[in-house]
Parts: sequence; C-alpha cells; structure tokens
Amino acid sequence: MGSLQLRLFLTYFAVIAVTLGLAALSLFLLLGGYRDSITYANLSDLAPVLEQQIAAEARSLAEAPDTADGIPPGSRLLLFVRSLIGDGSVSPGDTSLAVVDAEGRILPSGWASGIPLDGGRIEPAPSAASLRRCTLRLPEGPALLCVAVPLSEPTRAAFAEAGGVALVVAKPAAGLGDVLGDLMPRLLFSGLIGVAAALVLGFLLAQSVAAPLRNIARAARNVARGNYQQRVPATGPAEVRDLAANFNRMTEEVQRSQQTLREFLANISHELKTPLTSIRGFSEAVLDGTIDDEQGVRRSARIIRDESERVLRLVEELLDLSRIESGQVAMRQEPVDLRELFAHVAEVFALRSEELGVQLIVDAQHERLVRGDVDRIEQVLNNLLDNAFRHTPRGGLIRIASKDVGSDAVQVSVSDTGWGIPADEVPHLFERFYRARSQFATNGKGHGLGLAICREIVRAHGGDIWATSEEGRGTTFVFTLPSADRAARRDGARSSPGR
Repeated sequence: MGSLQLRLFLTYFAVIAVTLGLAALSLFLLLGGYRDSITYANLSDLAPVLEQQIAAEARSLAEAPDTADGIPPGSRLLLFVRSLIGDGSVSPGDTSLAVVDAEGRILPSGWASGIPLDGGRIEPAPSAASLRRCTLRLPEGPALLCVAVPLSEPTRAAFAEAGGVALVVAKPAAGLGDVLGDLMPRLLFSGLIGVAAALVLGFLLAQSVAAPLRNIARAARNVARGNYQQRVPATGPAEVRDLAANFNRMTEEVQRSQQTLREFLANISHELKTPLTSIRGFSEAVLDGTIDDEQGVRRSARIIRDESERVLRLVEELLDLSRIESGQVAMRQEPVDLRELFAHVAEVFALRSEELGVQLIVDAQHERLVRGDVDRIEQVLNNLLDNAFRHTPRGGLIRIASKDVGSDAVQVSVSDTGWGIPADEVPHLFERFYRARSQFATNGKGHGLGLAICREIVRAHGGDIWATSEEGRGTTFVFTLPSADRAARRDGARSSPGR
C-alpha cells in the first residue's frame, strides 16, 4: 500500500476519523442533559422579564379603584398574564405561564398556556427569595421544564386572596433538531479546524518517521555499491534514532572489515612473495645451469626446502586461525593441571633457555584445575614463550606465573625483561600479521599470526587475553581460563531436569 509515509498518514487519518466518530456518539448520548440546559437557560432569561411586566401591570391596577370596571385586581392581572401568551391561542409546544402558591400548586384559572394546566404542581416548591429551576407535573401529559421566580410586592398583593407567591414559566424540553441546529455550526467549525490541524500534524509526524528511514535506505544502497563511508544523522523518534546509530555502527564495522581484508591480502601477498621469489630464483638458477657445482646445487635445494617449509607453515597457521575463528575446531573440555603443563613447557624450553642465557622461572600459585584442551593451551604458552625468548636479551628473565581469580577462573601470565613495546602499538599486538615496529622486531622471524591464534584459542575457552608493556623494562601477556569447578557447575545446570 504505497510508501511508509502514506501508510502512517492514512493510519493517522483513520485514528482521527474514529476519534471524531466516538466523540460524536458520546455527544449524542449527552444531548439530553444539554437540551434541558438550553431550555432552562431560555426560561431563566425570560422569567424575570415577564415578572417585571406583570409587576408593572400590578402597580397600575393598584392605583386604579377596585370596582372601576367591576373586575377584581387579581382577575384583571390574570387577564394580563393570559394576554402575554396570546390569550390561549398558542400551540402546546410554546411557553406557558402560571401563578403558584407557596406549596407549588397552580392557582385555579391562574395560568396561561396552550395546554390545560389545572391541577398542575411544580417540584420543588418555589422559593420566596430567588429564581429556582423546577419541573411542572400535570395530571395528564408529559412534565414540563420550568423556572419559578418570586412575585414582587405589587403582584403578590394582587394575588393575596388566592395565595400566589411565584410566577412559573414552563416549556417542554428542546427537541433534538433544535439542539442540533444550535450546535451544528459550532461543531462543524471546530471540527474542521481540528481535522485540519490534525492532518498537518499527521503529515509532519509521518515525515519525521519516513524521512530518516529514507536516508537510511539511501545509505544502505550506497553501501551495497561499495561506498562504505556512508553515515546517516540520528534524527526522528527514539526507535529510528537507534536504528540510525546501529546502521552507522554497522557501516563502521563493514568499513573496518574491508580495510582489514585489504590489509590481510597485502600482508599475505608480502609474506608469500619473499619465499616464492627465492624458490623461483634458485630453481631457475639450477635449471639454466647458472649453479652447476654440486655444493651450489645442494645449497639451492636446501634454500628451496626451507622457503617451502616457511610457506607451508604460513598456510597452516592461516588455516588454523581460520578454523578456530569459524568454530570448526572442537576444543576438548577436560580438567587440566596447569602445574604439570608448566613443568612440561619449561622442560621443552630448557635447552633454548640455556643457549640464549635467559632464565626461565615458573611461579604457580593457583589451586584450581582449569577446563579446556591441553594441546591448545600448550600452543598458547609455546607462542608466548617463543616471543619472550626472541625479544629478551642475554641475562634476562622470563617468568610463567598463575593465580586464582575469584572462584571461577585462573589467570596465567608470561612476562619478560626484554625491550618492551611502545604504548601505541600494544592494542594492535593481536591483529593478524602485525609486528611491532620496535627494535626487538628486527630479527624478521614469524609472520605476525601467533598472537592472533593465541587470542582465538583463549576466547574459544571462554577466557580473555591482553598485554601490558613498558619500554626498557619488558612485556607481560596475561590470559584467563575457566576453572574446572565453574565448567562443572555450568554443565550440571544445563543437564538438571526441569530447567
């Protein structure tokens, strides 16, 4: 159904229509009270005016002789009241006038209306002090809405014999058509203003959501074309801002991954170029007869073999790293005694330690067994110790230490007293093919993959690895391994029934 903006706009419009429909229904249900309010308001405006006219007539009658025309003042005043309504010629739906006594009874013949009011009575009884809303109930027919206003002194004196105390103005409740006719223009005007304002707000709201999404979609298309520098502003609602922020993080990761891939291809090309060039050069020299003596041929063959082994080691390390990163290498999970492993590794490096004049010390202070693959853990130690021996001068010291960390892990460290690593290079040590640009890296050995493999092995065991270094004082590599107790608790929780 079109664009998201159109859907949002139509949804907002539908919400407005439903809301207005419910408001109209509620208003219709409430019109009964409103109709009564309109009737009472009209009667409240009319009653004091009529009473003033009747009072003025009463004062005129009080000044004339009682027997001037043989009609008592009260009767003459009633005739005047009838004349106000049209002398009984009005239709039943028009206004009615009546004079009531203190108990709310209509005086006999004391009314003027198009319908008979004899025997009628108002509720509640009239007040002698102020205007009061009331209901006029008749012996026959529906009740009328009315307002009772106290009679002034001249009028009360004219009705003294009959006991009249208040003038009642009554009228049937306003019809639905009257109410609608009164309200419709106002409702239409206010409704149109509300709908116009709501539609403008709906358009702006839809635009605020759709515009950032269009920006993200446009940037995603550019990323698909290979432009990884796309970034989008985080605007709009909170969810859209969060989406934009995640998109920007994604493009940063994609850009970083592409940069890493390019660097990887450049590095692997560089690492392969040197040995392959040597292999080609010496093989061509043998084939074209440039090297024809037996000693030269043997030397060339040895160089070709060594360079081939170098290429093979590089390929094997790359394959190993790739398999570990992709989870294709299954790490055995078995209890490992690090003390025994440390003793074995120290024995392996004992001859190298003696030849290089570097002291190797084992300081195992841990108490727990760890859980993991003993061969892979040994590979991590071998790589770290190989780096330490290559970068520690004669007379230096290398230490393997361990300690318990909390109740769930064992921490292992391999430290040396070598030249150290510049602080800006430490964060990059575990990247593929990275070799620090410092004086200890001049020996040219290694491909910069050993530490990357160590990191993946440690992470595959659920641990972490990091390095600290100080130039001129040495470097320390630290990694953690889960204890066998923690692994056993985790395995037990997984196998417990009902979980």
